[in-house]
Amino acid sequence: MKDDISKIFTYDFAISYAGEEEGIAKGIFQSIKEKHGDYSIFFAPEEKAKLIGQDGEEFFENLFTYSKQVIVILSENYKRKEWARYEWDIIKKRSQENRCIPIKIGDVKILGLPSNFIYLRFSNNFEEIASLCIQKLISFERKIGIQRETEFQKTLNDLRDSSKGAIDKSFQLVVDNRQRITPLKDINYPTGNYNKSYEIISEKDLSFSVISRLKIKIDLPDNLSKDEVVFNIKHCTAYIFNKKKPDALVIFIYSSKSANFQDFGKFNVARADFAPLGDWGKAEEGFVYNLPLDKFDWKIEFEESYFDKNKKMKTADELARDLILEALKNKHKNESTGNNI
Repeated sequence: MKDDISKIFTYDFAISYAGEEEGIAKGIFQSIKEKHGDYSIFFAPEEKAKLIGQDGEEFFENLFTYSKQVIVILSENYKRKEWARYEWDIIKKRSQENRCIPIKIGDVKILGLPSNFIYLRFSNNFEEIASLCIQKLISFERKIGIQRETEFQKTLNDLRDSSKGAIDKSFQLVVDNRQRITPLKDINYPTGNYNKSYEIISEKDLSFSVISRLKIKIDLPDNLSKDEVVFNIKHCTAYIFNKKKPDALVIFIYSSKSANFQDFGKFNVARADFAPLGDWGKAEEGFVYNLPLDKFDWKIEFEESYFDKNKKMKTADELARDLILEALKNKHKNESTGNNI
C-alpha cells in the first residue's frame, strides 16, 4: 500500500457521487477543506488542468485505486448512473478493510455492498462526516507508517525558519501558555448609510494551544451591493472580534435567498479574513510577535454571481461532466488518428 500511495495520484480523499447529489458532495468537500489540516481532495471542478487531455477511464481508475480514502455518496441516483456504476466497480476492488467511507441517502441498497457494512447516514451532517473522514484517514496513515504533523508541530516548524533568538522566544510563549504582552484593542464599527442586515448562522472555535482562531458563517439578504456586503462584513467582524479578541477570524458569507445559493457548505457571497497582514495563516506569527491591531487587515474574496445575476456558479456536477466528456472525446479522437496520450 505504501508503494500505491507514492504513485502519481497522492490524494487523501476522492469523492464518488451522482450528479443529483452535487450539493452534498460539495458540502463534504468544503467541510473537510475548512478543517485544520492540509488535506488533498479530488473534486473535478478544482482539477481541470489535471483532467484535460487525459484518458478519462484510466485517470479515474487510478484515482479511485490509489486515493488513501474514497468517500462514496450512495443513493438511488448513484445506482442508475452509468459513470457512477463504473466508479463503483473500481472502488469494489479496493482492499476490504479500506474500501470506502459510505454515506447513504435513504435506504438504498447497492450491489456489492454487504448488508452488514457500517455506513454513515446523511442528514445535513457535514461537520460530522468531515470529522469521521479525517479520523479514518489519520488511522489509515498511522497503520501504514505515515505520521501526519499536528498543528502544534507545524507551528514549531514554521518558527524554526526564523532566527535562532526568535525561535527560543516564540517556543517559550507557546509552552508557557502566555498571554499577549499588549492585549488587542477593540476595532471600530463601520460608518455609513447602511444598516446591519446579517444573521449569524454558526460560530466555531478553531483554536489550538494559546492561538485563538474563529470561523463564522453569516446569512445576508439578496441584492445587496458590494459596499453593503463589506459594511456587514466589517460590522460582524467588530461584533465578534471585540468580544473574543481572536488571533485570526474568518467569515463565510451566504445569502440563502439568492438564486445562486446551493447550501451552507460553499459561500455564495464572499469570504473574509481578518488577521495579521490580512492572512489567516499568520495568526501564530501575530501572537508570537505581539503584533498590534494596526497590523491586522481584511482580505475579502467575492463570488461575482451574487452581484451579477447574469453570471452563474457552475455546479460541481456540470463541471465534472464537461471535463469527463472532454477527456473521453480527446481519447477517442487520438485513437481514431492513431495517437496515444
